[in-house]
Amino acid sequence: MTSECNCCDHSYTPHFRSTWARAVYNKIQNDRCLEDIDHRIWYKLENNNLLLENIRPLFIQFNEDNDTKEFLQKSYEKSEWLLTQLFHSVVTSLLTLFLTRTSTNGLLGRGSMFVYSTEQFSSLLDIISNSETKKFQSLLDIGASDGTVTSQMEPLFNQIYVTEMSSTMQWRLKQRGYTVLDTDNWQDLKFDVITLLNVLDRCEKPLTLLKNIREHLNETNGRLIVSIVLLFQQYFEYKNDHRPSEQLIIDGNTPEEQINSFILNVFQPSGFKCIKVTKLPYLCEGDLERSYYYLPDYIFVLEIDK
Repeated sequence: MTSECNCCDHSYTPHFRSTWARAVYNKIQNDRCLEDIDHRIWYKLENNNLLLENIRPLFIQFNEDNDTKEFLQKSYEKSEWLLTQLFHSVVTSLLTLFLTRTSTNGLLGRGSMFVYSTEQFSSLLDIISNSETKKFQSLLDIGASDGTVTSQMEPLFNQIYVTEMSSTMQWRLKQRGYTVLDTDNWQDLKFDVITLLNVLDRCEKPLTLLKNIREHLNETNGRLIVSIVLLFQQYFEYKNDHRPSEQLIIDGNTPEEQINSFILNVFQPSGFKCIKVTKLPYLCEGDLERSYYYLPDYIFVLEIDK
């Protein structure tokens, strides 16, 4: 994950004999940029008028809530553990010679993500927060990483299923008590909610995956929640050339135009109807460079188009 923060002016950088001192200086400068960001822009569309007329009413706007603030605060605190961050940096550079970055992060317990809070997720599903009477039975979180994001959804479900390609992350997920399924075979299970968070642009066969999801989603009241970083760019970590087998052709040069394209050219032909769209920050714990990273994430709430 890379950061959207590009406001820092490093035209003047003091000369340092120590790499350690240089890293500390750069982090201070980068964190100053992060502190100057108006977080309201994380939740607003740049140009709502570029959405098609029938899609425009589907957009709902959130605001930064307490859980989001807490994640950011913890990220700032962890980034101040300079010895730990230096150790992670050195070990990561060695381990990534043999492991994927995802597995390396899982082994070190670093780089946790945040997409939405439990309250925001409840709102997407039209669930009254803390209501015991409107729990769904089962959740399948595809590409669950270390389970940090899954844990925000956990209170609303009786059964939690996950998939993850990294064996190290599978180990992390089992530690949390989640049922880990094979990435391609979900048996004969049906799920009330399936989440596909920042996976569609990182998997090998996105269209095949959407077809599989439709077959395993509860047809009565099932919901599919997809989050995608826009502008869209595909990348598959587990192949040498990093090119997925199935390419998605997404039209448009702005996030709003690409939202239109995803709904019309990907989701609808795959048998889904979009009922909500929103924008949230895709947050990641930081490192020696900065306290956290973020990308603009666009969330689609879908149901089976009957």
